[in-house]
Amino acid sequence: MRLLLICHAEGMQNRYTGLVQRGESIADSGLTAFGWEQTTQLAQWLATHETIDVLYSAPLLQSRLTAQRIGQTLGLPVTVNERIPGRFPSDLALPGMWDRNERTILHFDPPASIPPDSPYGIYLHSLIEELDAIIQANWGKSIAIVLSGNAVATTVRHFAGAHGLPIAVSHTAITELRRQDGVWSLVYVNRREHLPVGMAPAPRQRTATLNVDNGGEIAQDIARIVAAYGRASLQTNPPRNAKRIQRLQHLLKFAQLPKGLSVLDVGCGSGELSLLLAEEGAREVVGIDISPAMLEAAEFMRLSSRSPAAARVSFRLAPAHALPFRDERFDAAVCRLVLHHNHRPQLILEEIARVLKHGGVLILADLLSTDDPVKRATQNAIEEKRDPSHVAIFSAEQYRKLVVGAGFAIEAEQVAVFERELEEWLDDMYAEPETRTVVREMIEAGLETDAAGLHARRQGDKLFFEQRLFYIKAVKP
Repeated sequence: MRLLLICHAEGMQNRYTGLVQRGESIADSGLTAFGWEQTTQLAQWLATHETIDVLYSAPLLQSRLTAQRIGQTLGLPVTVNERIPGRFPSDLALPGMWDRNERTILHFDPPASIPPDSPYGIYLHSLIEELDAIIQANWGKSIAIVLSGNAVATTVRHFAGAHGLPIAVSHTAITELRRQDGVWSLVYVNRREHLPVGMAPAPRQRTATLNVDNGGEIAQDIARIVAAYGRASLQTNPPRNAKRIQRLQHLLKFAQLPKGLSVLDVGCGSGELSLLLAEEGAREVVGIDISPAMLEAAEFMRLSSRSPAAARVSFRLAPAHALPFRDERFDAAVCRLVLHHNHRPQLILEEIARVLKHGGVLILADLLSTDDPVKRATQNAIEEKRDPSHVAIFSAEQYRKLVVGAGFAIEAEQVAVFERELEEWLDDMYAEPETRTVVREMIEAGLETDAAGLHARRQGDKLFFEQRLFYIKAVKP
């Protein structure tokens, strides 16, 4: 019998000290970009090096997200044990005891020097009691449990009868306890060979390899998106962009989603739409994205929000082509500015259809091209220069065929036209100075002939153009 104790990945509070939400320090959070990369490396290593029968998680958000990523890769369900305690505020030097002859791995029999009613005694008792229950329920299996570093260290100290022993546990490190020939033994502590040598917290310049087995084109799309959006940067208190919020609210006004729904935000980016969906009355919003950097930005925005609705929002690392959710999981899904990044958008819409309940609503919003093929090609060239992950802009009829082909019935559609200022548009992609210069020259070259169909114009020293989006509201029959 084997027990793998896995420390969860790096969370926001591990990176950003002093995070405060509604006047209180944040004790638990989602993962940083580096944390998401850690989970990907860990999950892929476990898939090739370990056999795991059951997967458990502590209730901490860091633990759940790490476990979900593992379960997604291994094809295992995650059981969240709400009774496993979280972090203990400090490591106390206390003596311990462990009985090697007991059938349970961590028989709780604390020495008199650990008062059972002390904070550490209560924490220790709760932790060991729940681990024992998990072991008894899965006797003879290989069990993986994702929990905090404190919990892993406390378990090992209790196992060794050495509560005064300082044990450093790193994020995503694995500790193994094994029972063989009637004897429990500590096999290893803090194993991290799944992480590349020299891997250090520099998430915004890194890319993540996602486990998506659906073709070279899609893998290339994913790599381009992760690289392009890996430049996302955080500010101490990132303000909401007023014009962007107006554009998002325009979409929500079109959507007219009822309150109380469970909503999936596909390609959530920096998380603003996810937060607005919750503020508009969604019971639950799950945002997915394949960019670790954007997920870090989204979690930072969620933690910085003063709205109580932010507590109903969570974020996951996942590709839109392979959503890690069961069939008919959500009441509604919003897919905004996602399809134009992909060579096979049909797969994304089919996956969304799979996870929507019957009668569930799809809200699609994406870039709309002109009908002129020459102007469309010019617009695509400009978009690709600004955003290397851009693939193609579709016409209204192409969007309709994609949606209907995925099994939806279209209920409403609308063309939305927004005035965009060039530099603000380039800011969205954290464009380098050289890119800004080239894009400006491309747009200026077509001012007189409207070569890209953008109705671009100069106003003083600024360039403005029209960005056209196509909205579709559709229902899964």
